Amino acid sequence: MTSKRPSWCFLLVLFFLFPALFSGCASSGPRLPKLQSDARSALSNANQQFLQQHPDTALHLVRQALRAHQLLGDLPDSVRDMDRIGYIEVATGQYSKAVVWYERADLLASILRDPLLKAQTDVLSCDTEIFLQQNDQARQTLKNVRAILAQLPDSAQKKHILAHALNSEGMLFLREKHFRKALSSFQKALSLNRKNGDSSITASNFSNIGIANLGLKQPKKSREAFEKALSIDRKSGNPEGIAFDSEGLSLADIQIGHWDQALQSILAAFQIRLQQHDMEQSRKDFALFQDVTSKHPVSVNTSLLQDWPVPSP
Repeated sequence: MTSKRPSWCFLLVLFFLFPALFSGCASSGPRLPKLQSDARSALSNANQQFLQQHPDTALHLVRQALRAHQLLGDLPDSVRDMDRIGYIEVATGQYSKAVVWYERADLLASILRDPLLKAQTDVLSCDTEIFLQQNDQARQTLKNVRAILAQLPDSAQKKHILAHALNSEGMLFLREKHFRKALSSFQKALSLNRKNGDSSITASNFSNIGIANLGLKQPKKSREAFEKALSIDRKSGNPEGIAFDSEGLSLADIQIGHWDQALQSILAAFQIRLQQHDMEQSRKDFALFQDVTSKHPVSVNTSLLQDWPVPSP
């Protein structure tokens, strides 16, 4: 792929969409109802900021929620906030910072003896290990997550974490170019998320299935998967997903030989990347566009793209 979509961002979104509700009594410090309200508000706003490609603002807001939960003495939600912070650090490439936050969350989850919280933290840690190419460690972490989940009764949260683990497993297989195994893991994750009714997550599952099929040189199946992902991302108004899906479609069309459709998808992604001020990715899209037009010329002045208008910050 020309970019790497944060395909497991669904857990962060999931956590933000379901901020916990608490109860408590007044104390000598800030009133508990206000702290609870502040935490809920911070997490809701953080979710919106993250989806709008403002990770720094989202990070600040989650830290505010963490402070409120710490003042409430709420250890479980402190763990969830630390996991959120770790995820945002991963999304911005700050892997060493993410590791520290996941270690803190793991410590609290272990003290709490909450297996679901520990599994949640571990699977997020696994994603970081995959990014850092620590494949053996990631494989062991996934094994630990499966062992924890195997002892627990079925629940919605267990299914969410298991689907995340399957997605992480698929990403690990992709890194190792075991495309068929990756495809199997992504399909299992998709099946679970469909049962859970998680449409925002299934978009990522479909795009990952598209990537695996590209590796297997099955462009028609890849195109079908990316089209499904694109449909979901357009309905939810997710520019990052739309750009990634469009880039995937272009690669599938290149393999098929649908050059005009490939160029259209590249241009769609190119303009989104410019709007996001993602200059690195927009340059990759432009390079791919040039590569296609060099082999299959078009009767337009493509040099105009070099000076395409970039929006003000």
